[in-house]
Amino acid sequence: MIVSYSRNFIFFRTKKTAGTTVETVLAGGCGPEDIVVSRSEAKERAARGEDEDGETADSVAKRGGFYIHIPAKEIRAQVDPAFWDRALKITVERHPYEKAVSQTFYRLNKRNRNRRQESFEQFLDRVVRSGDYAGFPIWSIDGKPVVDEFIRQETLKTDLERVGGRLGIAIPDQLPMMKSRTRTDHRPASEILSEEQKQIVFEHCKEEFEILGYAR
Repeated sequence: MIVSYSRNFIFFRTKKTAGTTVETVLAGGCGPEDIVVSRSEAKERAARGEDEDGETADSVAKRGGFYIHIPAKEIRAQVDPAFWDRALKITVERHPYEKAVSQTFYRLNKRNRNRRQESFEQFLDRVVRSGDYAGFPIWSIDGKPVVDEFIRQETLKTDLERVGGRLGIAIPDQLPMMKSRTRTDHRPASEILSEEQKQIVFEHCKEEFEILGYAR
């Protein structure tokens, strides 16, 4: 999550969408007066024993009233209205099927490392039904999107270069890969999810399918 007064933008951090990579690149162009709440803060606190589960990173990685996956409505309430109106609002997104599957592998890996053995199929169904991967609640207010620029994980470098050009932030030739790869099944998510699960994902992410034009 970034609120950049020096570059005049706000970055809404969604889940399992290369958000760490985008955040790291954009934060490289920020100044000391800007607000950046990153996953690295959560890891540092976890190392100090302040966080027992990576799933609760939002609760420990904070700066003032801001946290990693803070929704747009909460950001708007904490910044100057004039800044909110003029700031370029940015987020990063990905096909909802892929978000659901990626989140399953990521969270299941953490649980199994902590000896909470669960089958992939059971955990996948639980994640799918939770809808916790939906990005629309983060980058909308009162049911309306507030984003000016969407960066898609599927076209990450191209989209970052476009946004970086608008902000005056240089984009490196090689993007940083900020997280370990926990996904062991590399088939498209559409081949992993059942038809029922696909329908559930669609119900949770209708707005994302519609606004971003993702195919079902």
